[in-house]
Parts: sequence; C-alpha cells; structure tokens
Amino acid sequence: MRSFISIPESVDDLPLSPEAFRVYFSVVRHVVENETFPTVEQITGKCFGRQYALRETHTRRALSELIKFGLVSCDIDTENYSLIHPDKWEVSAV
Repeated sequence: MRSFISIPESVDDLPLSPEAFRVYFSVVRHVVENETFPTVEQITGKCFGRQYALRETHTRRALSELIKFGLVSCDIDTENYSLIHPDKWEVSAV
C-alpha cells in the first residue's frame, strides 16, 4: 500500500537547495513511517547513494540549511536531530 506524505506548501516557498528539499522530504517520510529521526548515514543512503565518503557532506550541508530555516533542530552535544512542527516555525523563516 502506498502512503502519502503531506509537506506544508510554505516549504516550497523557502529558498532551499534541491538537496535540502530532498533531505527534508526523506526525513519527514522516515519520521512518519518509523516515528524516529533517521541517522545521517540513513539519510545519505536514501538521498545520495551509498558512497558515504563523498555524499555525507551533502547530507550535513542540507541538514545545516534546514536548521538555518528552522525546519530541523540539532542537539550539538549528541548530534541528535529533530523535526520542528510547522506550528512552531519562526514566522521570519517561512
């Protein structure tokens, strides 16, 4: 059975790079299906292929971009990422 993921249309209005948009969609899908945030390695494999040495940089840049726009947060000490619910987004970011 196919599932459908809903992403707020305001995400499309942000000046996100294609990589950040791809990572955001993948993260939302993973959280909906598994109720946990995926690891950087899981995101990299899903979005950019299995060549981790080169591709993990793309994932980290995309996550940094999502943090900048307030769509994702990160605990610096543990490097645990979290999705921020659209109701909690900064008005200036969207």
